[in-house]
Amino acid sequence: MTTTAPGHSAADARPADLAVEVRQVSKVFGDDRGHRVQALKDVSFQVRRSEIVALTGRSGCGKTTLLRIIMGLEHPSSGTVVVDGDVVHGPGLNRGIVFQNAELLPWRTALGNVEFGLEARGVPKEERRAAAEGAIELVGLGHAAHRRPHELSGGMRQRVGIARALAIDPAVLLMDEPFSALDAQTRENMQGELLEIHARTGKTIIFVSHDIDESVLLADRVVTLVPDPGRVHAELDTAFGRGGSLDDRRTSAEFARRRHELLQLVHGRQIQPQEDGKSA
Repeated sequence: MTTTAPGHSAADARPADLAVEVRQVSKVFGDDRGHRVQALKDVSFQVRRSEIVALTGRSGCGKTTLLRIIMGLEHPSSGTVVVDGDVVHGPGLNRGIVFQNAELLPWRTALGNVEFGLEARGVPKEERRAAAEGAIELVGLGHAAHRRPHELSGGMRQRVGIARALAIDPAVLLMDEPFSALDAQTRENMQGELLEIHARTGKTIIFVSHDIDESVLLADRVVTLVPDPGRVHAELDTAFGRGGSLDDRRTSAEFARRRHELLQLVHGRQIQPQEDGKSA
């Protein structure tokens, strides 16, 4: 387990397998009354290829804004995002995004919704159909490919959203609170499925979550942000027990320890050692 403060060793390592670099990103919004609000200030961190990184922190720390900047849906006021060596100037095929709600087109089947992004990019019909079928099989919905959204459960609709993002075969998958609208049991199932998809594809994944448990369970590393303005407070290594089930990890002493550490970081504190035999 390691933690690093912003601007120190994690940013200086510059590994050869770098997938994403966020370099001194700031974002200022203006309203119609001329007021300026700084959402992000000098945010820097790196993500390696095939790594799962969670962005977490209290409300108002700019997590979703940062994710949208990495996707290219928002432009930073200053600073740079680099994905696979290319500076981000807007959306690109090397990134796919999954939103909190899948926002599927109701008149299209699940397969048709997965095809939609490819169709909008002008991918030929046979090629996009093959890519969509592969993506929908990957998320375990081959049997429901021809159902429309109203015929799908919440978890199934979200899997369609994930398949839609994966169909373009992005190097980096971005996810904004992807399971927060689901009931607890479906959410736990989807968390397991996400790890299975990651194991099969090796995609680099960056996801936003308010859920401490989810961040510790799914991520290899958690970047914690604090608000006013949003900035990196620390990074916590949370990779452990990949071979076991999520239930085993959830009930382990190691999970309790790292959950306790992450709670301290989310509240802007430094990690304090736990007393023997106690956990959060």
